[in-house]
Amino acid sequence: MKRAVLGVAIMALAAAVGGSVFERFLSPDRPADRVIMKYLELAKSGKASSMELADLGVLILEKGFPGDAIDYLEAALKLDKHNYEAAYRLGLVLQREGKDREAAHYYKKTLKERPGYAQARFMLALAEERCGEREAAIHDYSKAYRYAPELANPLKNPLVYDSSLQMESMLRHYSEAVRTSTLKVTEIDPAAIRRMMEALPPPTPTPADAKGAAPVASEQAKPQPGAAGPPAGAPPRGRPAPAPTPGGEAPAGLDIRPASERRPSRSDASHRAQPPTPQPNPVEPAPAQEGESAAPAPAPGAEPELPAPPAEPGSEEPKPTPTPTR
Repeated sequence: MKRAVLGVAIMALAAAVGGSVFERFLSPDRPADRVIMKYLELAKSGKASSMELADLGVLILEKGFPGDAIDYLEAALKLDKHNYEAAYRLGLVLQREGKDREAAHYYKKTLKERPGYAQARFMLALAEERCGEREAAIHDYSKAYRYAPELANPLKNPLVYDSSLQMESMLRHYSEAVRTSTLKVTEIDPAAIRRMMEALPPPTPTPADAKGAAPVASEQAKPQPGAAGPPAGAPPRGRPAPAPTPGGEAPAGLDIRPASERRPSRSDASHRAQPPTPQPNPVEPAPAQEGESAAPAPAPGAEPELPAPPAEPGSEEPKPTPTPTR
């Protein structure tokens, strides 16, 4: 509905302008005039977009008809109020006509849609300077040079000669550039960071980490389901198995008989802890019978001799232990 109303307004504008003077000077033999005629056909049919109307206004301005150009640029802004390019061009046309205050209004509208438009900022500063707004003009000049430093070069922007505030504006721009300048931020070398991390000592485990790691160790010690257990007859974990002797026999000195058939040996008896035995009262030795030799009495404090175990079959007879002489 809104677009239809704007189309009707554009058609009415085209009809009003249809009797304008510039249309009498259009010739289909000139390429620029043919372009203007095509844009006029779109405008009269209501099919022209906001940007096409803005282009038509610029073409009419170049033809030398600024009043008609202003009409088409205003129609473009009515069709799209966010068309910042149409607002900037309308400000340029108005400034050429000496309407600096109206031009400043459209420059500000352009910068509201696009704050970094350096050319619009410079033209706003020039319009403000002509309107007597000195401080605002210096501020906008320095801001325009921040976005586009080439605008301060008279070879690229001759309008600098029309301003008498360039010295103050350049000093303001220089002070702002110095105040906001910093050293160049260099990239960090990843290899240097890696070497630094490798040189750091490993982190020491805290008591909380040690408590948390204990259950893991116990879990690892548990046999996993499905895992094969130790073979039958294998020695307990942590004790080395005795090396087998040639021929498959048990090592020498190792008794493989059951405990019920074993007899205590002299070495086992010596390593056992014997409870202290009470010393017997001295008794007079019995007189020796005829044909028997009297056995020497044991020395006081001497350990009584244990009877020698019977000799095992196939082993050597134990040698008699010599008795100590007095």
